[in-house]
Amino acid sequence: MALGKIQNLIQKIAHTDKVKQVIAEVQAVSHDIQNKVQKLSADEAVKKYKELAKKVVAAENDLQKEVTKVVAQVKKSADEVEKNFKTYKAKAQAQRLKIEKMILAKTKTKKTAKKKVTTKKTVGKKTKRA
Repeated sequence: MALGKIQNLIQKIAHTDKVKQVIAEVQAVSHDIQNKVQKLSADEAVKKYKELAKKVVAAENDLQKEVTKVVAQVKKSADEVEKNFKTYKAKAQAQRLKIEKMILAKTKTKKTAKKKVTTKKTVGKKTKRA
């Protein structure tokens, strides 16, 4: 019941001319504010977009510089590795040739030693038979 009395009081107050005028003014101001906020929002959005676009371009340029530096370092490292590889390859080939010569020399000495041993034995055997 108290709710009904409050509603009746609100209706009576709402029908007075001064209250209607205040409500109309508040609605007009509210409408103006909404329009200005929308315009400001669009202008601010464009401004923000331009700022962000500038930041993106600057960041892209920085990233490109960093990538260029890294690529240069990688190329430099690759050149050094290639030079070192060639040096190691040459050393390995020299060592291989040295080892092959040593093996050949040992096999030749063993073959000549075997030949000498076999010739001595055959000579010794012939003398015993005769």
